[in-house]
Amino acid sequence: MKICYIFMYVLYCSGTFAQTDNVVNSIRKAVEQINADKSLTTKTLDNEQFLEQTTDRGGQLTGYFKNGILVKIVERIGLSSCVDINEYYIQDNKLIFVYAQGKEFKYIDSSATFNSSFQTVTMECRFYFQEDKLLKSVLSGSTRCEGKPSESWFKKYQDKYVRYVLLLTNE
Repeated sequence: MKICYIFMYVLYCSGTFAQTDNVVNSIRKAVEQINADKSLTTKTLDNEQFLEQTTDRGGQLTGYFKNGILVKIVERIGLSSCVDINEYYIQDNKLIFVYAQGKEFKYIDSSATFNSSFQTVTMECRFYFQEDKLLKSVLSGSTRCEGKPSESWFKKYQDKYVRYVLLLTNE
């Protein structure tokens, strides 16, 4: 009898993982299609138009539209020693994927400054969403500015996404 329960549990788990993998693969294909689409139009907001506080190296928010519908948002925020670049992907007016990347500037000991022309990617995060819920996350690295990523960051990105949609679609 125990073997029967174990077998059923294994079947259930493998079905759940397969379903998640199918959704993740579908999201990846949608992201590839958005990135490959050369017909997208853009709207760009600078610093004070979207940032609550201006940063050392400024910021930029760009919305990408397909036939007037927002399909991608790219947020770039420059800090004194880092740059955060976050990409939000949208399908059917729902957030499906966030790619977050942290870059650090090279520190120059002799001048005690950061050289912004030398940037190294030190952090990457991928958040997959289904029906406004986190489906899967992949986190690696860290930055001086943000620290080590956490799965709980998905909420921060969801909140920013809602705000950015309003900023980019209201004129």
